[in-house]
Amino acid sequence: MRTNNQVSAQAVLTTKGVTVAYRHPTPTEPDMPWACADADPDQFFPEDEATLAIARGVCASCPVSDVCRELGLARGESGVWGGLLLDDGKVLDRVPVMGRPRTIVAA
Repeated sequence: MRTNNQVSAQAVLTTKGVTVAYRHPTPTEPDMPWACADADPDQFFPEDEATLAIARGVCASCPVSDVCRELGLARGESGVWGGLLLDDGKVLDRVPVMGRPRTIVAA
C-alpha cells in the first residue's frame, strides 16, 4: 500500500519541469562562461522593450548563447534564453502588452 508521501513524491517527480530538466540538463562545467551569471535575473523576464533590449545585449556578448537558446526551446521555457524571448517555448518578437486588446473600428 502506498502512503500519502509516496503519492506526493511521485506527483512531483513526474511534473513537466522535473522531467524536462532531466532530459535537458543545464551544463555545469565550471569553465562555461555564462554572460548572465552575475546579471539581475529579473531582466530576463522583461515587462517592457527597454528591459528586453538589455537582456538581449547580455546574450549577444555570451559565448554560450547557442547552448542557452537550445535549452530554452527544448524545455519550453519562458523569458529570455540565448537572446530569444520565449513564452512556454514559443518565440515572441516583442514583449506582450497586458490588458484588453485595442478596439478596431471597421470602415
